Amino acid sequence: MRKAREFGNAKKSGVIGLILLLGGCEAPASLLSYIPGAPALPSLPGIGALLPEFDPVKCAVVSPKALKQVNWARVPQVNMRIRNDEFEPMIVQMTQGWPYTFRIRNRDDRTHAFNAKSFFTNIAMVRLTIDGKRIDDTCISTVYIPPMKTAEMQLVAAIDGHYEFSDEWQRTASFIGGGAGGVIIIEERRTPQRY
Repeated sequence: MRKAREFGNAKKSGVIGLILLLGGCEAPASLLSYIPGAPALPSLPGIGALLPEFDPVKCAVVSPKALKQVNWARVPQVNMRIRNDEFEPMIVQMTQGWPYTFRIRNRDDRTHAFNAKSFFTNIAMVRLTIDGKRIDDTCISTVYIPPMKTAEMQLVAAIDGHYEFSDEWQRTASFIGGGAGGVIIIEERRTPQRY
């Protein structure tokens, strides 16, 4: 009976250790001894590799010295609105290396999400406000815009590419309820040719 109880406790500890390892956490050595083949388990991917929506966001940055040169009152503006669950415009073009003020007005009576993880990781967000209130965290993947409110972002288009955005809290939600979306194109900055 005692051996059966010890085996049951070992089995529970092994399951807990396996859950910790799959989640990217380290288990104490005592737990690892209950998992057969434990030395191979740390090479398994963490939760971020298995579910990219939960991977920590890493964002581009711009030097504070360069930002001091920007007159935000004179930078190009991108104005987008959400009306009847659709973004307008659905295609936005920017140029790499340029600062922008990007405004999204929600004209609907429900909160909308501007989900654009790949966009947000490839731009340098300088300032984010929602309804005039500054948001401290500028390394984000989604902006939630309450009904009849505006989100304003001061940003620098750091890395060229095509970046999709959607009105979903995560990409997998599109299988359930659809969702409006579009694309942001950051064009490569070209230096003028001299002849």
